[in-house]
Amino acid sequence: MQAMKCCLLVLLASALVLDAPCAQGRSIQRKLAKKPKGTVKTLKGAKGDVIDCVDIYKQPAFDHPLLQNHTLQIAPSLQKYGAPRDNAILDSLLDISWRKNGGCPEGSVPIVRNALSDHPIIRKNMSSANQASGHQYAVIFFLYGQATMQGGSATITQWDPYLAQAADFSLSQIWITAGQSGTTNLQTIEAGWQKYPQRTGFDGPTFFVFWTADDYSSTGCYDLTCPGWVLTSSQYYPGMQLQSSTYGGQQIELAMDIERDQSTGNWWLYLWGTPIGYWPPSIYNGGALTYGADTISWGGEIYDSSGSGGFNTLTQMGSGHFATEGYTFASYVRDIVYTDPNGTPYAISQDQLDPLAPAPNCYNYQFEQDSSGQVYFFYGGPGCSTSAMFTGSSIVTVNLLDEDKARRSNSA
Repeated sequence: MQAMKCCLLVLLASALVLDAPCAQGRSIQRKLAKKPKGTVKTLKGAKGDVIDCVDIYKQPAFDHPLLQNHTLQIAPSLQKYGAPRDNAILDSLLDISWRKNGGCPEGSVPIVRNALSDHPIIRKNMSSANQASGHQYAVIFFLYGQATMQGGSATITQWDPYLAQAADFSLSQIWITAGQSGTTNLQTIEAGWQKYPQRTGFDGPTFFVFWTADDYSSTGCYDLTCPGWVLTSSQYYPGMQLQSSTYGGQQIELAMDIERDQSTGNWWLYLWGTPIGYWPPSIYNGGALTYGADTISWGGEIYDSSGSGGFNTLTQMGSGHFATEGYTFASYVRDIVYTDPNGTPYAISQDQLDPLAPAPNCYNYQFEQDSSGQVYFFYGGPGCSTSAMFTGSSIVTVNLLDEDKARRSNSA
């Protein structure tokens, strides 16, 4: 079991860090890229976002060399189980100010104008998960054994966590993967919310998608910043800004389903029951994820840029409160479901899940069940007010409460 957890931690320690200047807790000044080719209309949102309406057939995905002869699939072959959520309710929870002038014309899709940086993208060393990686997690894994699963789902609460350093990030997501971690045959499908101002230019959570075909080595990216992921929706899109849940109050949920269309092989992403786009199988170049997945993971991740390895940081995960605080206070995942090789969805029981939280003094987890028996995975935390620092095989704890009080006093 310990070897398996080490292997899984290697998988999760794979991440991209985009180094750029930003400001925590104030308006972000964004340097924007030029509008993409195929733009037919440009719209601006109230929070400074610029949305380009791009001809659906000229979107960045089709610049991928393996998609030169790809046939666009406008909608999934089969209707997803369950009805889409009420759009009016969803719109009240999203920033839709950019749609005030009519939104994107028919036949085009909304693409967020990229924020530019003078700093290069730095790819982390994925050879081991250790203090130098800077990543911490509170996650659960469902291991199927063979790469034949056809999808999975998750409903995750949205939050706006505090970031201690300008280059830090905090996210919650679902990972669908196949292949061996730590080798170039690992392939992933990923989606969720992330607060990462240096990447997005926004000081708040945004929706993201991600993929890699070679263990984060040279393929894949966030959103539509490289060719690969195909957007079909004119309403929901990677990079859109999300609202946060209220501590002790309203819980705002991001409901995601990822299902492989067995007639085309495309991995479709549904948000709140609505299909919005897909990962084409050809971007996996014949690898395991071309046909199915062997592992699904859910939960939270932070990146600590300070050099402490995530054991000495006040960057928050989830709501910024420990899992033990429970409903309306801690972040959670529900609708923990996998899709079998026949396309049938099954709820996953707690005893089928393998949890992992390497720094429980900083970020922990807890399972609960509602009256219907549905499993809730609560996770997250405030960071390390008590830091766990590796010293050989032992752990030394360092009290950081005074540092936290000083930070809060200075920001008051």
